[in-house]
This record gives sequence, structure tokens and C-alpha cells, in this order.
Amino acid sequence: MSTSTAWNDFDALYDTSSKNKKTTKKRSIKKNAETSERKRKKTFQLRSLPMNSTVTEEELPEMLEAAPVPSKNNKEQLVAETQFFNKKNSDFWQRDDLSHLRPYDFPYIRSLLQTAPQDTLSPEDTRHKEQARSSIEVVTRSYEEKYLREPIGNERSCVMNENCQGMMLNHITDNKFILREFLLPSEEEEAKRTGQWPKERRLCILCKRAEIARAFINIRADGMGVKENIILQDYRNLVNISGEYMLEDCILSSPNIFQGLLDPVVLHVKSAYRVEKKNGVRHLQQWRMRYPQHREHFLCPGPGSK
Repeated sequence: MSTSTAWNDFDALYDTSSKNKKTTKKRSIKKNAETSERKRKKTFQLRSLPMNSTVTEEELPEMLEAAPVPSKNNKEQLVAETQFFNKKNSDFWQRDDLSHLRPYDFPYIRSLLQTAPQDTLSPEDTRHKEQARSSIEVVTRSYEEKYLREPIGNERSCVMNENCQGMMLNHITDNKFILREFLLPSEEEEAKRTGQWPKERRLCILCKRAEIARAFINIRADGMGVKENIILQDYRNLVNISGEYMLEDCILSSPNIFQGLLDPVVLHVKSAYRVEKKNGVRHLQQWRMRYPQHREHFLCPGPGSK
């Protein structure tokens, strides 16, 4: 190979690499320019300013309506309104009238509680009843008789006030009184430990018996049962044990239909009580609630007889 030929090949190679470098540089510049252009397009640009507009009566007719006249309530009206809304917002047992009773709600409430009688009893139903029974407290006769009297000291009266069953005993003409509120054994222990009564007042033992009996009799009169997750009682009485009650004086669900009572509860009978005083405090004696070991003769004199 001659020297001229080698030199020409070197020039050709050098010229080609220079062209490639120029092409790469142009592509890079073009790419950077396109990227900058995209960034400029993505930036926010305010195209126009918001326009202010004027609203007229034709466009908004409500502007022509007169504003409400400021109320000028006197003091008496303000007190009346406050008492009205406080009464509506209070708990139903703190109201002294029947405004909270709405008869058209009763069918709906009844449907939530009742169910058709079932011919079969599944093991699951039995398990549910045993779990519910564990939350029902046992109350002895001597414990209940502690609450069959009027309140003394800082004890609170029945939440029913003048509508307490102690005031509804028609055969008692004198010395009627409102009984003290009834606390379950666990509630009484808590009150002794903390020195405070429950936040809400409770029913007395007579009113508690009356409410349970009312619900139980309504269910039985309808020929229905109660759903397995509903019970009417939170306590139970002992029966046919010395010093306690007779089963005949209590109410209990039918053996074939669950009617809301898992265990016996004394039936409220107004004529079963009479008033007696102990140390100047009025008590109710359950003179017709027999003891299991005592069989009362049908000629036994009643209260007040000589």
C-alpha cells in the first residue's frame, strides 16, 4: 500500500467521526428543546380573570321577600318553651303525664319482641337461655322485704313518683306511701362501695313486679312466644324453699313456649299487701304471699278484720 492511499483512508475516517459527533450533538439539542417545550406546556397559565356579575330581582325573586320579624319573647314565654323542650328531651319515666305513650308504636314494638310458638327446641336455643340466665341475679324474700318500705335518710323513692304501685293499693285507705327504689344485689354493693346511688333512679319492687307481669300477660294473651335473645327479667325469686315463696304465687314461661321468663318472679297482686309501722317507718307486709311450709286456711281473717 502506498503512502497516499493510507493518508486518504485516514482522512475519510476522521471526516466520518466528525460528522457523527455533529449529528449526536444536534439530536441532544433538539431533545432538550422538546423537553423544555413540554415543561412550558405543563405549567399553569391564567387564561382569564374572574368576572364580577350583578344579581337583580328578576334573576333572584327571593330577594323581594320580607325578612322574618325578630321574635320579641317575654320572660314567661321563654320559660314555657324551655320547660316544654326539656320535658320532651327528658327520659320517659321522669315525665308526669302520658305524652310519651304512642299507641300506634305498640304493634311495631310487639313485633320486635314476639315470635310464633315453636314446636321444637334446638340445642342452640338452650345454650342461649343458659347464657341469659347467668346474667339474672337471685333475690331472696328477705332481701325484697328490705325494700318494701318508704325511703329514709338519703334513700331515693320510686321513679314513678305518684304513679307508684304503693299509691295504687285501693284496699288501703290511709297511710299510702311511695316505696323506695329497688336495687339489685350487685347495684346495692356498688352503692355501698362508692357511696353513690346509680345515675338513674329505679322502679320500686312493686312497680318492677307490675311491669314484668304486664308484659308477660300481654304476650300470653296474644298466644305468642318471645324471641330467644329477649328476657323480661333481670332478677329471679327462689321458690319452694324454706323462708321463700310458693311457686303458685309466681309467674313463669310455659313449658312449651318461651314467654320471656326463664325463672320464677313473684306475681304482683295488689290485695296481697297491708301496711304496718316499724319504729315509725311504714312497711308493706306480704301477708298473702305464703311460705312453703305454711298452708293458709281459707277462713283466715283478712287485714283490718276483727
